[in-house]
Formats: sequence, structure tokens, C-alpha cells
Amino acid sequence: MDYRYRVSCRWRISALNMNSVLKNVSIKAISVSVPKKKFTLKQIVKKGAKNNKIINSSKMLGVKQNYTSSPNITTLDLCYDAAKDVIKNLKWKSSDVDIVVFVTQTPDYLMPSCSNIMHEKLGLKNECICYDINLGCSGYVYGLWNISSIMQDKKFKRGLLLVGDTISKTVNNKDKINKLLFGDSGSATALTNAKCGKMHFILGSQGKGYKNLILKKSGFRDQKNNPEFFMNGKEVFYFAIKNVPKLIKSLLKFSKAKIDKMNYFIFHQANKFMLEKIADNIGIKSDKMLFSIENYGNTSSSSIPTTICHERDKILNSNNQDIIIAGFGAGFSFGAAKISLLKTKILKIKKI
Repeated sequence: MDYRYRVSCRWRISALNMNSVLKNVSIKAISVSVPKKKFTLKQIVKKGAKNNKIINSSKMLGVKQNYTSSPNITTLDLCYDAAKDVIKNLKWKSSDVDIVVFVTQTPDYLMPSCSNIMHEKLGLKNECICYDINLGCSGYVYGLWNISSIMQDKKFKRGLLLVGDTISKTVNNKDKINKLLFGDSGSATALTNAKCGKMHFILGSQGKGYKNLILKKSGFRDQKNNPEFFMNGKEVFYFAIKNVPKLIKSLLKFSKAKIDKMNYFIFHQANKFMLEKIADNIGIKSDKMLFSIENYGNTSSSSIPTTICHERDKILNSNNQDIIIAGFGAGFSFGAAKISLLKTKILKIKKI
């Protein structure tokens, strides 16, 4: 069977079986925290360099700086600060939270889960359900789908989706380009039951690409405890350019949305050149694409909420706050959703 045919079959199956419409769940607030430590292009470029490989890569990737965590700052710390922020702004009590879903690929420990540690740190009630999901670039979309699916049961009135990564800790110091590309970020998204509200999701996987974006020496198969980041950039780029436009077009069709009626498109901040190519393929106008990569780099699972908070003024000042989000990468895993931020408190990014 021809490769192109196999890909198209996979997408037809995905379109039939992995679509979801979730109702009566509202996104109440989104907060993001990043480390104080800034890592910039200037720090790694030699003085007087004009055609430096790193400079050229920076232009293509669209990144000039990121925020990198120190050894004593973890993903959990960043998400904890963001969680406190949304709880304070919504005037919730710790007893109000019924479920916590924590999405990360850089946890404090393999055991126990970050969500259970967060349960203790936030002082949540014993009846609160907590669990982790191991996902990277698609993690925010999957996490939002997962917690919203559970909150269809009206017993779960308030939930916290915590999504973040500190991928910079896994990148070799000699790998200057990826050191510039990957920043650290943690986010908290508060959700509640609501009589109105509808979210459309399309999710899927292409597991044959798992070796192209991987943390080597990070689990029990390698039996070593020295995570080593590896990315086959060409294969990741090819996967995204080939599949993400199909994903977005399928979502638009499924949700019966018009591309020109959507307020903004916020994609995982893999690299700007890639995202612009994807936008061109779909027919998205440049002013409808939102970015945070120039200031924060690729923040893995947290790049979508980081972009939302970075561009909060644009989103809050617009009349129509229907947006499409999409995450894709490690796995290969992909997901997209049509959501509304009409009544969402989008908080300013904090540095801790």
C-alpha cells in the first residue's frame, strides 16, 4: 500500500472516531508562570557575527529569547504559582476544586504524580480527583478534552487543568540552537459547569514517529537517569506540514465554522516558519495567527496557554473570542479544538 494512501486512511478513521463535542463546560480563567531567568540570542552569538548559523536559525524559528528554569525551579513550581493565581482571581476556596488534571513530560518524580503533590500544596479536599497525563506538544488540547469530558458529569463543578514543562533542563548545553528554542512555562486553566458553552475537538496519534522527538535515557527501558533531548527536526517539520492543515480543515468542517469567522488561531509554538507555512496552506490571514515564540520560545505543552496570556489584550479587546487551538508533536500526537474565551479571565504572565 502506498504511503500517501495509508496516511489518508488514518485520517479518515480519525475523522470518524475521534471527534468530540463537549457542552456545558466553561473556561473561567487562564494563568501562566515562567522563570525569571532569561536566555537570549545575544548570550550565544559571537560578537560581530553576521552569518552565524545560530542567527539564521533564530530567524527561521522566530525566537529571540526564552525563560529558563534554574535547578531549584520545577514544572510543578511553575504550575503551582499559576494555580494560586487563578484561584485567587476567581475567589475560589480550596474546597471548591473537584478535579485536578496535570499534564507534563517533565514531572518532579516518576512517582508520585505531580497532581497529588499539587493536592497537598493547594490544600484540596480528600474528595478531589487528581491524576497526571504524560503528553508534550499536544498536551494542552488533550488535557482540555480530558477534564472537560469528565466535567460533563455535573458532580464535578470546578476543575483545574495544569499544563507545563521544563524541557530546557533536558537540552545539552552544547546544543545552542535548541537551548535558544526551548523555554519553560507552567499554566493553570480553571473550568466550571455552565449552561452555555460548546467545545469541538479532533484528536489522534501517529505513533510511528515516536523516535523523532524523544527524551532518551529518561525511563526504565534505557535504565539510566540522565534525560537527553533528541529531535529529528526534518521529520517533525514534515509531519506538521503534512498533517496539521488537514487537522484544522477537518475541525472547521466538523464544527461547521467558517475560517473568516474565527477570531484567532493559536497553535503549538513549534517554530514560526513552520506555523506560517501551515497558515498559508489553510488560508489563515496573518493577523489572525497569534505567537509567543519570539519572547518565550517553544514551551512544549504550555505553549498554547502561554500564547493566550501573552496576547491577552488582543483577545480581550476583540468582539468575537472564538478561537481554534492546535497542538502537535511528541508521540507523534495531535489535537485541535474550537473553543470560546468570551467570559474567560486571561491573566498576565508572571515571572517567579
